[in-house]
Amino acid sequence: MKFLICGIGSIGQRHYKNLKSLGHEVAAFRFSRTNTPFVEKFFQEQAKSGLKVKSYYNFEEAINDFNPDAVFVTNPNSRHIDISLRAARSGKHLFIEKPLSNNLDGLDELKSLAEQKKLKIMIGYNLRWHPLLKKMKTMVESGEIGKPISANIVMGENIEDWHPWEDYRTTYAAYKSGGGGAVLCFSHDIDYLYWFFGMPENIYSIGGKITPLDGDAEDMVKSILEYKNNFIVSLHLDYWQYPPTRSFEIIGTKGKMFWDYYAKNLTILYRDKEIAPTVINISENFDRNDMFIDEIKDFIMLINGVKDSMIPLNAGIDVLKIALEIKKKIGF
Repeated sequence: MKFLICGIGSIGQRHYKNLKSLGHEVAAFRFSRTNTPFVEKFFQEQAKSGLKVKSYYNFEEAINDFNPDAVFVTNPNSRHIDISLRAARSGKHLFIEKPLSNNLDGLDELKSLAEQKKLKIMIGYNLRWHPLLKKMKTMVESGEIGKPISANIVMGENIEDWHPWEDYRTTYAAYKSGGGGAVLCFSHDIDYLYWFFGMPENIYSIGGKITPLDGDAEDMVKSILEYKNNFIVSLHLDYWQYPPTRSFEIIGTKGKMFWDYYAKNLTILYRDKEIAPTVINISENFDRNDMFIDEIKDFIMLINGVKDSMIPLNAGIDVLKIALEIKKKIGF
């Protein structure tokens, strides 16, 4: 199949390489002819391997000349919908990197185009393919820890160490205008919360520009999300923590489970003291890139009509609405 990558930064390069490794034809739509050192290194590495990157600087030319089966939207958050709409108007299926956008503008038109043209759309929240999160969801649904009554999510990572090859102050992630900030950039953790439990009824948040980091986007937020049936969730997101942490704890009537991304395990503890704790470790063969490969494979099966979208447009919109409500509550 043929895929057009729109934006050749970190995630765009990853999808490019993964699609090529799966045997597909890939081209890049470039928003600028000027390369950062990171992007220049990518092109040089591809050239050394004898794999010159087919590039376009005009979107319509890319669509008409290359004629991709689908478009991967991998540019900065604030420009996701613009390129998605242009691709949808051309009748192209869409893989849109997370988050869907930094506002709700254009989403009604995108939904309408998707319905009219029968477009297949997937949002790129790759953590849904993490084997321990998948296991955790299955166990919660089977009643392993009884009825969930509370959950705690913590995601913190020092943005200065996020991409060692670039200064965070030169990226969109630190600025409101580019769709940056901890809430949108770390919305993976909002997505898997939504995947497990759906939409909350109420959201309460505090935070904003708290740390010494440069930029004007929020860098530390604490939220309480209230669901029906007396289920409550605490959510912490920040750009500051070192070493990084990502964890998801669910407390139920019969026990609790705790996923630690960096420890690479899932721990289940039971209120019945006669039942020993269970620790499930991730396979030694697991590689982080496996999640990105798996989501691409599922997207291709979606295009071919074999599977439904793991993360359809409506889900991406719901997650964005949660994120925007959190930002609204802190004035961002």
